[in-house]
Amino acid sequence: MLAILRLTCCVLIAAGAATAGEIQIDPGPGGNIVVQRIDGRTAFVAPDQRDIQKGQWWFYWSFRLRAANAQPVTIVFSGQNPLGVRGPARSLDGGATWQWLGAGSVRTIQHEGKPAWSFVACVPDGKTEVLYAFCPHYRETHLRAWLAQQAPDAPLRVEELCRSRQGRPVELLRAGCLDRKRSRGVVLLTSRHHACEAMATYALEGFLAAVLADDELGRRWRENWEVLAVPFMDKDGVENGDSGKNRAPHDHNRDYNAEPLYPEVAAWMKLGQTLQARVVATLDMHCPWIRGQWNDRAYFVGPRDAGFWAKEQRFAAILARVRSGPIPFREQDCLPFGTGWNTGGNYAQGQSCSGWSIAAFPQAELVASLELAYAEASGVEVTADSARALGRDLARALAETLDEARPGRSSGRGVTSGAAPGVERPRP
Repeated sequence: MLAILRLTCCVLIAAGAATAGEIQIDPGPGGNIVVQRIDGRTAFVAPDQRDIQKGQWWFYWSFRLRAANAQPVTIVFSGQNPLGVRGPARSLDGGATWQWLGAGSVRTIQHEGKPAWSFVACVPDGKTEVLYAFCPHYRETHLRAWLAQQAPDAPLRVEELCRSRQGRPVELLRAGCLDRKRSRGVVLLTSRHHACEAMATYALEGFLAAVLADDELGRRWRENWEVLAVPFMDKDGVENGDSGKNRAPHDHNRDYNAEPLYPEVAAWMKLGQTLQARVVATLDMHCPWIRGQWNDRAYFVGPRDAGFWAKEQRFAAILARVRSGPIPFREQDCLPFGTGWNTGGNYAQGQSCSGWSIAAFPQAELVASLELAYAEASGVEVTADSARALGRDLARALAETLDEARPGRSSGRGVTSGAAPGVERPRP
């Protein structure tokens, strides 16, 4: 309720400070913003730190601008810089698609004697509003749009993992070899343990698209392996526009404990217990910090366990070899445990998804946590399409990994349909 009041207050401030141009800024769908004041055609704003632990700060923000057509509005952030290496992202179609404005769109200025960062926003002719954000969105509407594109007979099921704290359905997707009698094992995919990390979900979508594709790789998956995927592990956070990282008292990726706080985590752990030895791999997808070393690429987070570290390095070598998408990946793009932020102290608040997976599935061929840069990976722009292409590369690399570790029927040749006999896909 407090968060709602705070956002309402922000909107009233914006409306009350509107000029003749009728500037209005609000969070919009899947957004968060604190409007500090509007002075003429300049808006002073900040990311909303709601639900974040005291003393922590996270950079995610997103807002909707309504203003007179083609009239520039200067957006100013002070304090810490929440603008990424490709500048802000913009959507002209209500959040369905996004484009980066580029690093050149951001200016460093002085505000009240301290550094601040600004960019110019504008509602184009013919539009009534425009969305701006730290990064592109991927919300339930995006998932539904992707599901609607799939063939009715595709080997894809949309189920419900659980209900979120606020009563939203949490999607569980099943794809690939859906006949458990034929399937050689189960692969678990997750994203959005931290609600703002949307580029990771585009990669997850790309992985699933590879499993369903009418080609050799897709047939190989549909002949051999079942994929269970949860795109939104913090469903409420995604839809509410939260950062989700460092959520108080701890976030979803520190909740894999004896008594989880969040329904999504509790349900995922319960499902994992029913699968146990059938799980052959897990991949948890994230986005990292805003910029700087290790945050400028796609990389894997090294586990403490030596055996799984060796498996992760093997997988990384295969990914580097088979990659065909635009986002680069090198064999050495694995952050060893004990290096940088990846230390035991980082997990003091609770166990992560990957930490739980190592204990729950000791015979798995891979337990990995991926970090995909929000905007630029090794010099290449991260977009919805390039992230999807990385997802396809991950699917190919994992198919190769499983074929090497567990040889069997794997070629995919001669398989004309991935749908299991008697399996009907319910409508989303």
